[in-house]
Amino acid sequence: MHIVDFLDKDNIKIPLSSSKKNEIIKELLDIISDRAPSIDRKEAYSSLLEREKLGTTGIGSGVALPHARMENLRQVHFAFGISPDGSYFDSMDGKFVNLIFLILFPAHEVTTQVQLLARLSRFLHDKKLRKRLLECNTGQRVIDVLTQYEQDHFN
Repeated sequence: MHIVDFLDKDNIKIPLSSSKKNEIIKELLDIISDRAPSIDRKEAYSSLLEREKLGTTGIGSGVALPHARMENLRQVHFAFGISPDGSYFDSMDGKFVNLIFLILFPAHEVTTQVQLLARLSRFLHDKKLRKRLLECNTGQRVIDVLTQYEQDHFN
């Protein structure tokens, strides 16, 4: 499993225009729903907010991984955005987040969800990777950085 198998350069927004958690979630969800109009946007947004109520997905070190499972999805949908100045996201460490990965999982893909979130979490504890991602100014550059990181560390 590779992150770039799920993330497309067209689902990456740099910079994000929103600065608050719910607005960022909406902004990234818009990217997904524009490319996958069969997704029930209201249901997806509601599912993402319900997940946030269970505990923040702001995992610290400037990273947030908002995610939810949905019954009617057939595949994983993934968007990424960079907030260069940082955004309040109710993060575990109380700091602003800069790197936000929003993921929608099919309800039956529990294993994929656990594996993908674990891999992202492990990646994003690497300070050098976070710095390199923050320096990206295009979706393709993000894909290149993630691809190189996976090749260097997981092949």
